Amino acid sequence: CTSRFGGQRQQEAVEEFIPSIVTYKELETISDADAMKGLSLLFYGIASTWWQGVRKEAKTWCDAITLIREHFSPTKPAYQVYLELFERKQDNFTPIDTFICHKRALLAQLPEGRHSEEIELDLIYGLLNIKYRKNILRQDLKTFRELVEKGRVIEQNNLESEVRVPCSQRASKRSHPIDRTEVLHPRKVNRYRFQRNVQNNTNMPQAPPLATQPLGNAVSSRQ
Repeated sequence: CTSRFGGQRQQEAVEEFIPSIVTYKELETISDADAMKGLSLLFYGIASTWWQGVRKEAKTWCDAITLIREHFSPTKPAYQVYLELFERKQDNFTPIDTFICHKRALLAQLPEGRHSEEIELDLIYGLLNIKYRKNILRQDLKTFRELVEKGRVIEQNNLESEVRVPCSQRASKRSHPIDRTEVLHPRKVNRYRFQRNVQNNTNMPQAPPLATQPLGNAVSSRQ
């Protein structure tokens, strides 16, 4: 068996490990006694240390599976599941299928039969990003499969539009010159304007110098 468990206190990690080893045991027709002997080989890290301390409590294979679940993934109270469910809405970057998978995994931790699929749709639909709710009406949905399929169509359409639009936007931006003063700090703007004014003044034609006469000639002319 290639599955390994390092003691992650996450419901997803525990539920990924347990079904894999149970299925492997059934397919290989391994007896409970042999499975108990080889179970320690599948643990590492804190899980290996934990198993050394509790292995005497596990008299059967079912006891071992129960101990793993109780220690690393204890059953959450319903209110905590609901808090985690409504804690985060879908952002602009999470695909709809990934978001729905995480939310349905949370709902699966509730007691079996707590909600029908229709009620679960009501709970999760309000957490979807607005770009999906604008194009998918709640009354048009009967199953999560329909929601995922319609959501993927919207994502594909948005992806195609994002590929086409930037080219025209870049072309329009190049056609408009940028004023340097719009991107400079206010102090730099003032300094830039001052330097530009000085440069303009130096380029202006200068008035001819006044004619000067020697002092003696000026006095004699007055006499």
